[in-house]
Formats: sequence, structure tokens, C-alpha cells
Amino acid sequence: ALADTPPSDHANSAICTQRIPAVLARIDKLTGRINGDASVKGSTAWLRAKADQARSAGYPALADLLTARAGERPGRLDELAKLRSDVQHVQSTDCAT
Repeated sequence: ALADTPPSDHANSAICTQRIPAVLARIDKLTGRINGDASVKGSTAWLRAKADQARSAGYPALADLLTARAGERPGRLDELAKLRSDVQHVQSTDCAT
């Protein structure tokens, strides 16, 4: 029974039609969040604003933690850019119709 089924076509597989577009959308969402302004929860600017609020409220340890997290965000953007290019490479080579 299984031997009689034809091999699946990569271009039409769930990886190409569902998973890769979902991963690319998630990368775009994370990139947008990181690059957002101070009103976007989780953005670099939001973390810096929260650090400033914590420092002025007398919580230097929390402010230092938030500042450190904000400092790591540019590295996350580099990781996301590399991941995006890797996923697009797989999409263009394995999912081409």
C-alpha cells in the first residue's frame, strides 16, 4: 500500500506551503518588535525606557538588567537576518516549482 503511493513533491509539501511561510512571518514579527519604538513591548527602545524608569525609581539592579537585555538586541537582529537568508535559500532551492 505504501509502496504504491507516489513520492511527495517538495514544492507542494507542507514544509514549503506552510512551515517556511510561517517561519518567515515569525522572523518579520520579531524583527519588527525589536526595531519598534518605546510603545512596542519588548523592543530595544521599550527596554531602555523601562531601564530609565527603574533607575529613576531607585532600582539600579533592574535597570542594569534591562540595559543589558537592550544591549543584546542588535545581536538578535543579526541572528534573525542570517536565519531569514538560510530559510529563503531553502525555499528557493527546495521549494521551487
